[in-house]
Amino acid sequence: MESIAQGVAQRVIELVVDALDVNALIARVDLNVVLGRVELNSLLNRVDLNEVVDQIDLNEVLDRVDLNQIVDRIDMNKLLAQVDINQIVSRIDIEALVKNTDLGALMVSSSSTLATEAVDMGRSHAVSMDDTFARWVSKIRRNHKGPAEPPEPPELPIAPEEP
Repeated sequence: MESIAQGVAQRVIELVVDALDVNALIARVDLNVVLGRVELNSLLNRVDLNEVVDQIDLNEVLDRVDLNQIVDRIDMNKLLAQVDINQIVSRIDIEALVKNTDLGALMVSSSSTLATEAVDMGRSHAVSMDDTFARWVSKIRRNHKGPAEPPEPPELPIAPEEP
């Protein structure tokens, strides 16, 4: 008898559920009250975040990121204050740096630059001294016409034309 009652009860429940308008039932339910009864921490503890992250396409996320906006928000002074310059310098291989540097070419370049500057300075002083001597000579000769003119070029004999 009990099994007949269970069978009848199941059939009645099926008929009632089939007859229900689920949309009308949901419209009558206050979801805020239902959500207020949900213990969110308990629900989140059952979520496997690794499984959620595995479903995210990181390339698509990164395509949406504006790196310029991120860089603009970085406080460079604060960032650089955290950099240990001594540690960076200690990693530099000075021997390899010197080995890869062509010191001969560097010295030639430096010495040729110094020599060129010395020659230019000497020429400049020579011109200055020449002007000074020209003014002295002009004053001694009491020639107030200005700086001395360069000498005239010598006349070269003209060769006869050959027939």
